[in-house]
Amino acid sequence: MGIIVKKFGGTSVANIQKIKDIAARISQEKKPDDSIVIVVSAMGNTTNELFDLATQISQKPSRRELDMLVTAGERISMSLLSLALQENGLSAISFTGSQSGIITDIHHGSAKIINVKAFRIFEELNNGKIVIVAGYQGISTKKEVTTLGRGGSDTSAVALACYLKADKCEIFTDVNGVFSADPRKVSEAKFLSEISYQEMLALAYNGANVIHSRAVEFAFKYKIDVEIKSSFNKIKGTKLVDKIINEENSITAITTQKDIVLFSLNLSILNSKEFFQSISNDGVELINFKFSGDNLTLFVHSDYFNHVKQILIKQNYSYKVTKDLKTLTFVGPGLSKYSLFVADVIDYLNTKNKCKIVDLIVQEISLTFVLETELLDDILSDIHAWTFYTGEKNDK
Repeated sequence: MGIIVKKFGGTSVANIQKIKDIAARISQEKKPDDSIVIVVSAMGNTTNELFDLATQISQKPSRRELDMLVTAGERISMSLLSLALQENGLSAISFTGSQSGIITDIHHGSAKIINVKAFRIFEELNNGKIVIVAGYQGISTKKEVTTLGRGGSDTSAVALACYLKADKCEIFTDVNGVFSADPRKVSEAKFLSEISYQEMLALAYNGANVIHSRAVEFAFKYKIDVEIKSSFNKIKGTKLVDKIINEENSITAITTQKDIVLFSLNLSILNSKEFFQSISNDGVELINFKFSGDNLTLFVHSDYFNHVKQILIKQNYSYKVTKDLKTLTFVGPGLSKYSLFVADVIDYLNTKNKCKIVDLIVQEISLTFVLETELLDDILSDIHAWTFYTGEKNDK
């Protein structure tokens, strides 16, 4: 009996017709011996709408109560999809994260999965049912409802695939898979039929929204067979593999991020252990951090600005902040060695009006330029064109 985990995100279940389409697709594609577990996100913008409701009541809502509130979104999706599958003649049952046996730590809003006791899932699969699981959520070791933070449904799906020993995990999204750039921004972006876990992880960390970084970390660690594909057609997607496909090409893909915040702190007055422990406990995902002399520089997405700010205020640390930064990241094997390419990018960026290079973050398979600019999409399109098509500036 082969188990297949399928995850459908918010755009895939955004309305009743899309939920009906998913049910029809499952009905058409399901083979008699398939055991299917489906993980769903909340419909469309439901999670954001629920957060907005909470802030209309309180400017600083309890994180426990927020978890109780926002997990309703996935419960709506799971129940509707179960009904739709039943209408297509399939036997289905829906479970919340806690009913699925997803055990997490105690940190509301940013919980980490520590175990999956999927007894009920196995029982229902053995009864021939399709199991629909509410993504993004679990139950803590203190029996409290928890949420997994940004991209939590991706993490739910890959974690379930791991603990269920599934044959594969399919992540359905609104694009056909992974491209050399976001195809919604660069029409000439090249489709990638395969990409290494390492490269996908670097892309996910730096703004590619097709799968969350924590899900890729899980897949990489446990070598889960993952395919990223479209909800809206039956084209083969992008498979994550355990090796870099073509080490002769320096660049696999380019990605960007907006709304980046830079915090600058003085290490001489900072209790580093206390600060980073608070960052971890609060679920803040650092894009990067750098030490230089007595200075610590943190890069975070604006979603985490208030989290970091409150930690600094609580611990009475002074800081400087720069908002509205952007990042431009190149991912590929051995990029740290491509100094001439870096020089070409710097030359190009220096020709753009109102574009300032704030920092350059160099890692083994990625190069990230931190920028002050209002022209990020134009820059991405231009650099993608001469990187992937002219070949003029893609040499060592």
